[in-house]
Amino acid sequence: MKWLIIGGGIHGTYLANLLMHQPDLTPEDIGVLDPHDTLLAAWNRMTTNCGMRFLRSPATHHIDLPILSIYRFAKTPEGQSLADFIPPYNRPSLPLFRAHSARVIARKGIAQRHIQDRALTMRRDGRRFIVETTRGPLRTRRVLLAIGMSDQPCWPSWANRLRREGAPITHVFEPTFHPQDAAANGPTVVVGGGITAAQTALSLATNPRADVVLIARRALQESQFDFNPCWIGPKCLRRFYQEDYDTRRTTIDKARLPGSLPGEVLKAFEQACISTRLAFRPSAIREAVLTNGTIRLRTENGLIEAHRIVLATGFRQERPGGRFVDRLIKDFGLPCNPCGYPIVGKDLQWGENIYVTGPLAELQVGPCARNIVGARNAGRLLMASLAAE
Repeated sequence: MKWLIIGGGIHGTYLANLLMHQPDLTPEDIGVLDPHDTLLAAWNRMTTNCGMRFLRSPATHHIDLPILSIYRFAKTPEGQSLADFIPPYNRPSLPLFRAHSARVIARKGIAQRHIQDRALTMRRDGRRFIVETTRGPLRTRRVLLAIGMSDQPCWPSWANRLRREGAPITHVFEPTFHPQDAAANGPTVVVGGGITAAQTALSLATNPRADVVLIARRALQESQFDFNPCWIGPKCLRRFYQEDYDTRRTTIDKARLPGSLPGEVLKAFEQACISTRLAFRPSAIREAVLTNGTIRLRTENGLIEAHRIVLATGFRQERPGGRFVDRLIKDFGLPCNPCGYPIVGKDLQWGENIYVTGPLAELQVGPCARNIVGARNAGRLLMASLAAE
């Protein structure tokens, strides 16, 4: 094949769609390597687990190429019953976004390009790469790393210790998390201060038998997006491109607002605290102890007891890709900033014919790199570089 995309999430699926529309490529020239049963499986699982109802992104951010595609889909017989948008920016409901994504994948034949497996190692063989998988080698001219953060949920040290002791504690982003189990009888504590934590607590609190407490280090912070929209275009990126990579890292870290939530989620949470058995405790956890099956959390503002804990603490911030990417860096001499993330050019090329998108591209794409719009921006950069060849 000519292109092997490693990762079948939003970024990998969108860029597969984009490449399949290039006049010099056929669908058979492209493969999407991902270990899950279907494309977008991890994304679908995580959005289900946290009880998402509407996307934070506007309706123009999706995996199809025409920017108004989801609006057109919402007018079809298949999409009409799911057509649901909320202001601002006409953000689509999760069922509508999922149905649209499934329709795009089916209509464009992207599912047929899915290779269900995991990359283990990669080496050069002349002008090609050989990517070793659990089922054997794949040969390709170019590799696009579309690896997200889903394999590295963040576990605080106290939570890791409790897990080792056998405490009923899980992370909302792990495959083993099941919302119906977390909503069983007895008090449940959700830990986290962003949109995922609030949505998870709201979802669990819909069970009339559940007592749910959300613990966050600070008061909930309202923000429509998890970065200023100016980072999508040249208004902010023009100066960003003039900065060195250390400054870019600082800029990204300041620009992103991971511990925030949009207004309608905050309002729903505040209302649920009045009308359901949901409570909010802004406090840092100082100590956690498991005693006779009960978890006791000592916080700045007193003791909280729980029968189970659900972590909604996001992802570890180290470079994604684990040992596979570590080995690529070593074997191919790929440049990294001291923060560990790739140094890439405007063509998103990390090494000869090795390209990146998503978190791995954020030192080039900027603060929006991890989002759906980051996939679209990465696609524009990639297409511009290919057109210049």
